[in-house]
Amino acid sequence: MSLSGDDHEAFFGPLKGKTATFVLEGRRPNQAFAGMVTRFLAQSRSPCEILDLDAFYSSNSDWLFSSTDPDAARLTRIMVPEPGSEVESELSKLFESQQKVIIIDSLNSLHHLFSLEGGSSRSRKLTFALASLSYLARTNSSAVILSMYRREGLLRGGSARSISALSDVTARVYESEGELKIKIERGQAWPGGEFSNRIP
Repeated sequence: MSLSGDDHEAFFGPLKGKTATFVLEGRRPNQAFAGMVTRFLAQSRSPCEILDLDAFYSSNSDWLFSSTDPDAARLTRIMVPEPGSEVESELSKLFESQQKVIIIDSLNSLHHLFSLEGGSSRSRKLTFALASLSYLARTNSSAVILSMYRREGLLRGGSARSISALSDVTARVYESEGELKIKIERGQAWPGGEFSNRIP
C-alpha cells in the first residue's frame, strides 16, 4: 500500500489494539521511520508517549518536529530515563498515561536493560512486559510501536524465539527508490501486508 504523506489513518488504523515491532535495516531507515511516525502523529493530532531508551527521539527532536505545528508537537511527550533508573518503573508510566500511540525505542535496549538479573529472568521480564503492553493496546485501542535493529538476541528458556516475536506484529523497514518500505513478517496489518511512504 503506497500512500500520500498525509494518510496517517492508513498507517495507525491497522495498528490500533496491537503491539508492533518494526525491525530497522540501518540508521537511515530508522531516521526515515521516526520522521514518518512523528509527521503522522502531528497530522492526526494523536497524543503520544515515547519511552526513549536510546535518546534517539530526544537528540533528534529539533529535526523531527521542525516542520510540525507547535500545538501538535506538544501532544507528544518524550521520556528519557535517568541513568540508573529501573526500567520497570519507566514502563509503568506508559500504563498510567494510556495514550493512543505509545512508542518504545528501542526493543534492543529494553532487552539489554532487563539483562542485569541474568538470562532467564531477563526473558521472563521481557515476555511479561510485552504481554502487558499487548493487553494495554487491546483494552485501550492503542497502537504500541516498538523499533529495533536487526541485531537481536534469542529468548532463553528453551523457546529459541527472537525478541521481535513477542509483539503481535513484526515488520521489516527498509529504503527502496526514495520510499520507506514496511513489509509484514509476522501478524497482520495493512492490505497485502505492506506499507510504503515517500521519503521527503
